[in-house]
Amino acid sequence: MSIDSVVSRIGEILAMQQQLSDPAGVAGATAAGSAVPTASASATGVDATNFSSALASALGSGAPIATPLLPGSDARVQAMVNMADSLVGKPYVWGGGHGGWGPQSGYDCSGFVSAVLHAGGYLSEPADTTSLPSQPGILAGPGQYVTIFDRAQPGSTGHVIIEIDGQFYESGGMAGAWGGGGGVEKIARPSDSYLATFTTVLHPAGL
Repeated sequence: MSIDSVVSRIGEILAMQQQLSDPAGVAGATAAGSAVPTASASATGVDATNFSSALASALGSGAPIATPLLPGSDARVQAMVNMADSLVGKPYVWGGGHGGWGPQSGYDCSGFVSAVLHAGGYLSEPADTTSLPSQPGILAGPGQYVTIFDRAQPGSTGHVIIEIDGQFYESGGMAGAWGGGGGVEKIARPSDSYLATFTTVLHPAGL
């Protein structure tokens, strides 16, 4: 059933409900030339366009629906999500992402996390795992919407991943049942034992 058909059918149902609840009023309104309530102007004030858009999503009709801001968060979080998603699929490159904020051929773990944080208004330049905890605007402890898991050690033993509103992202690292071990990707929540290897937990101020 098309959306127009669904909306039309709802209009018919509303009209029948009105007839059942107040047949005399409907008769009088009809005689006076008044319109019978329809789905496009209901008592709730929801117009047909917004209603049909929401209904299309609920029915899985494939109608394009704009991606909303994450519940309870702000534009900084959405900007980080957009950046992280745009980089998914980039290969792991040692030192990648540390040459500036422009497009990169690939990213290492801290280069990727730096780019994501910068998209949200944090970091003036890319940071590695050892310098990240001391960056302005980066605070200790988990965040409400964004949490950074940092293994602040130099060389190949250092690593960092980021969680944004429940979704983990990683470049490189250890492969597990959750994913990881390759280029930039979305991963499932890693095991507790893997998360325990990150000795420094951080968050962007305000998030």
